[in-house]
Amino acid sequence: MKKRFLALILSCLVFLLALPVPAFASVQIASAADAANGVVQIYSEVTLSNGVSRNSVGTGFGVGIAGEATNIFVTNAHVVTEENDDGSFTTAQRVYIMLGADCVTVTERALLVDGQFIVDEELLPMLYDANTNKMVACDVVYISQEHDIAVLQTTEPVPGRVALPLAESSTDASIGEQIYALGYPAVSDQVSSSTGLIDSGNLFIGYPVYTYSYSYSSEVSDVTVTTGAISRFTTITSQSNAKVIQHDATIHGGNSGGPLVNAKGVVIGVNNSGAASVDSINYAVYVDYVHEALEELGISTSSGFSFLVVLYILLPVLLLTAVVVFLVLRRRHSAPVAPAVAASGNPVDSTAGGTTVGSPTATPAFVPPAPAAVPAQDNLLRLQGVSGTFAGRRFPMADTVRIGRDPSLNQLSYPANVKGISRQHCELRLVNGQVYLKDLGSTYGTFLGSGQRLAANQPVLLKPGDRFSLASPQETFVLLRKGGE
Repeated sequence: MKKRFLALILSCLVFLLALPVPAFASVQIASAADAANGVVQIYSEVTLSNGVSRNSVGTGFGVGIAGEATNIFVTNAHVVTEENDDGSFTTAQRVYIMLGADCVTVTERALLVDGQFIVDEELLPMLYDANTNKMVACDVVYISQEHDIAVLQTTEPVPGRVALPLAESSTDASIGEQIYALGYPAVSDQVSSSTGLIDSGNLFIGYPVYTYSYSYSSEVSDVTVTTGAISRFTTITSQSNAKVIQHDATIHGGNSGGPLVNAKGVVIGVNNSGAASVDSINYAVYVDYVHEALEELGISTSSGFSFLVVLYILLPVLLLTAVVVFLVLRRRHSAPVAPAVAASGNPVDSTAGGTTVGSPTATPAFVPPAPAAVPAQDNLLRLQGVSGTFAGRRFPMADTVRIGRDPSLNQLSYPANVKGISRQHCELRLVNGQVYLKDLGSTYGTFLGSGQRLAANQPVLLKPGDRFSLASPQETFVLLRKGGE
């Protein structure tokens, strides 16, 4: 038996060592230049509620397991949405990732009036000629207007593009740190592929029409990289106080949605705007908002590479350890064992429950029975859903009730499709018969019935009859005492 076991272990060891080491990441992202492999150009077409059509070109970048091919991309919300006359937004009905040269040709038109060129986009809007055969269609799977973040998904991984590594938080960076903005600024394509103003030979309201055309090229080699430094961390009040990085790396129209990376090619923000006529003041929304979006979508950015490689390395070690343990145990079992002797001098029978052989008065030691479990006293407090997912349902108030979207972390967990609920949103804690409510740093907030938003991690006393909401009044609870308020 011993020889057969050893032969089996050694055969497994030889087999494992003969296996080729698996290759995982297709591209190592180690610098800002390498990050260009994860950048894409995005083209969208939207028809507004009034029937007007709009076109847009912007930048995006791959997310997922860093260095591997991906079908998930992040961009700005304003690249794939347009505002209607009433202030609402329409999401683009057609969104594409552009691949290759001359994917889209844009023609701007101007009237020659008294020797001057007049541009009026309402009279003569720009013309877009899109070659969708060179593009990959996308679905818009996430939109946050307040943080200007959108997530796109293609059916299959996009060839030639990989996911970029994401910083845990934009605050991991520091003021003065060198950063790089990557993207496809429209001015770059206009310089490299424009025709200049050409007389079209047509007239509009009696004036000659001149055209100016340029084409977008969307290869990795066409990615523009500009460099600068972080100026400060601030918020944009006109954008729901979205947290942004202010930097001086030059960005222009077309850069929207592109990554802001550090020297190692790690994304710390998403470029979304610049101050008018001032190249040195530009903004990128925090990468933290990207994490929130991916978390809500259930998309992982952690790699299984480390686990698999460590497992590959440890398996032979574990097998060798098993061999050693087996040999030690066999040696112990095969060694002669002297009979145990009780204090009385008589041998102890190991099969007799520890009684001494030949001692008729010996009895097993008394083991007291375990005390019966005493049920916890009911505190008579109840948590009841007033509106939303848990409307009409009532739950006993335990010592701690955590509410959020992750079922592994919360006692009350929301379905993934309920908007605005964070992974761990808020917590109720029972202390000396009183209930305290605490927001756990949620994105969209926890609110009292008065409308007051709770400060993160600051407990507030609740009394029976008090109400609170998660993210909006649509998800409201009330604290009750059993039998009523």
